[in-house]
Amino acid sequence: MSVLAEQQRSRRQHFAAPGGSHDRLIRLLRVLLPAIVGMLVAILAFSPFTENRELSFLLAKDAVDVAPERMRVSEALYRGEDSKGQPFSIRAGSAIQKSSKDPLLQMRDLSASLFLDGSRASILAGQGAYDLDKEVMRIDGPLTFDSGGDYRASASSDTRFDMVRKIMRVGGNFSYISDKGFDLTASNVEFYVDDRRLESFGPVSGKTRIGTFSANKLRADLNARTVTLAGNAQLRINQGTIR
Repeated sequence: MSVLAEQQRSRRQHFAAPGGSHDRLIRLLRVLLPAIVGMLVAILAFSPFTENRELSFLLAKDAVDVAPERMRVSEALYRGEDSKGQPFSIRAGSAIQKSSKDPLLQMRDLSASLFLDGSRASILAGQGAYDLDKEVMRIDGPLTFDSGGDYRASASSDTRFDMVRKIMRVGGNFSYISDKGFDLTASNVEFYVDDRRLESFGPVSGKTRIGTFSANKLRADLNARTVTLAGNAQLRINQGTIR
């Protein structure tokens, strides 16, 4: 056997000897390999979450209660039914509900649609609030109402519109304009939209095809075309209109 072969054999024997470098390598691999496998399993398990840019979290209930806003919605749409089972809808450019205990939904660029006498009526207002419990719109500023038929109405301020019972209550000025020649302006008004009954608890003035009128109060059934004036009632009939 050559000297080179003898040297290589001696190195292999030394490597394989008990307590030699081979044994030390095996002991090291017994520790490193399970650790490496565990790391790979952890990376594979959590890699789907690292690729998703969305963040999911749980929020404690006490943190929700003190939040300044519970819900903010853009292009909000609410649907419901009136007392006759007919659908109505309320749409807003933006809506905010301040807390879960507050039923008011604050709305901007507000519009509503409802059925009235077989036609679709509409409501427009710059901003207001909708009471989710009572299903009543509260409008502090101007409001316009189009019956979709032969009349239109508007309110200057302080309006409550019951979407279920179709009742408009106006604390400010109220105007009613009909295509049939009956117009009026009043304040502090209660208007039953469905059957066109109107009651004014403040000064009223208006006109008909036969003349003009004014009074401290008014009660009218516009479908029956009857008007009752009370308190300082004045009626001026234009000559030639009644023959």
